Amino acid sequence: MDRDRYKAKVMNAVKERQLTSIMNKTKWKELQTAVLKILPFPPPFQAKYVLVESTSPNEFEEDVWYVGDWVEGLMPFYDVEWIRVRPRRIVNIGRLISPEVIDITEEFIGILKEYSIPYHCSSDSIYIYGYTAQTDK
Repeated sequence: MDRDRYKAKVMNAVKERQLTSIMNKTKWKELQTAVLKILPFPPPFQAKYVLVESTSPNEFEEDVWYVGDWVEGLMPFYDVEWIRVRPRRIVNIGRLISPEVIDITEEFIGILKEYSIPYHCSSDSIYIYGYTAQTDK
């Protein structure tokens, strides 16, 4: 499917589900650039895309050893419904030494605040919404 038709399909799903846009291309790009340039590693995240029912990765309840794909994993920006970031990473030091958890939560939240990116924290995760469902008041 070509890019224009895919975008139209995403935008149609956004309209049908009555989602409200929270982030735009500029905000996503600012976040992406800051994460890649400022942080010591790109934090792992779980993503929910508009046209996909499941999340990627499916399981994301514990700290992980890998880093997040902040380039292709967020593209195209208009397709990201939300991401759940765990700004920590497990680093194995050796067989006989317990792994170390590197926590960059403060630095990550600093970026969100600096670029006025709306977020909310829940447990040990930070959620950033591309879209959210409209609610009745």
